[in-house]
Amino acid sequence: MILYPQSTFKGATFGLTTWATVLIPALLPFFIISDILVELGIVNFLGILLEPLMRPLFKQPGASGFVLAMGFTSGFPMGAVLTNTLFEKNLVTKDEAGRLLAFTNNSSPLFLLVAIPIGMFNNPSLGLLLLLAHYTANLTLGIFLGLTKKNNENLGFHYHDSLLKRSWRELLTFQKKSKPFGALLGSAVNKAIQNILMIGGFVIFFAVLIEIFKETSLFYILSLFFYKILHFTGINPVLSEAVTIGFFEMTLGTQKASQINASLTHQLMVVSLILGWSGLSIQAQVMSIAARNNIPIGYYVFGRFFQGILALIFTLLLYYSLAHISPVGNFEIFQREYYNMLDLYFINFVACISILMLLLILSSFIKIAKALKPK
Repeated sequence: MILYPQSTFKGATFGLTTWATVLIPALLPFFIISDILVELGIVNFLGILLEPLMRPLFKQPGASGFVLAMGFTSGFPMGAVLTNTLFEKNLVTKDEAGRLLAFTNNSSPLFLLVAIPIGMFNNPSLGLLLLLAHYTANLTLGIFLGLTKKNNENLGFHYHDSLLKRSWRELLTFQKKSKPFGALLGSAVNKAIQNILMIGGFVIFFAVLIEIFKETSLFYILSLFFYKILHFTGINPVLSEAVTIGFFEMTLGTQKASQINASLTHQLMVVSLILGWSGLSIQAQVMSIAARNNIPIGYYVFGRFFQGILALIFTLLLYYSLAHISPVGNFEIFQREYYNMLDLYFINFVACISILMLLLILSSFIKIAKALKPK
């Protein structure tokens, strides 16, 4: 940093700008809302309903379905934050938390459908291919980790009462012990700010690290290593620079891959590899969150290699399978459809908030009714 102050300042400025303009608006609201949902018992409610799905497929308790859904819709590192929260609430065991961590931390749909295909490749039709390859590889990883789990724990889900009855009874029981909403909101905001500050520190640190490495021979040595690997596998080795950057930071690596003159097939394969690996920056964020409760990270580290290679293979297969489908030719039509999609996301968000408020009101009425009931 002393030898290359200009690169240090450039990297820090870029990392700080990315954190302030992209990550805070994208993640902070989700952190706050998800923590409130956990504290209100909504996750326990959904956990019972999702038990018959999560147990056979992933050998996970039903509550992990909430982490899966939020991780897929919110992106990094929401899965790690929620996994840590479920472990603190004793809703998952340490081994379940380690496996859950491995396949619930992935890119968000908007990053896969908009940022990469439109912002980087200027080809909207690539979004669906990247999303299918990325999420299919992620789910395959989760199922694979579930298959490796020994059936020596209580993995059954046969109940005498209906799932709906049990879920509502669990929700009402949880509501009796819940704190006032003001206290829950204050605690959720406090936790969310701590998490977002931690993420910002990692983003700035790795942005500086990449800029310094570019000024030294270390970047060249690592790039040469990836050049040999890509050449051996038959992928255009000129993309080694993108892989090297993506090794440290995912967004910069995918952007570089879109700028290099290579065939579209090889570009997409490298992008999927980088997305599966997710970069040391994001891996460090996830590992630091897991370290708070000593959640094992072996599954997660293995999953980065497994998912990266699997996503690359799925991308190749999907590319040739969907080759006969003509790409979207009219960008204006796609743009309108994209804004309609954003409107749909907003409507769903408002609907979730409305349901949450309704549950709060019902909970308050139940508590008031019980307090007025003569003893």
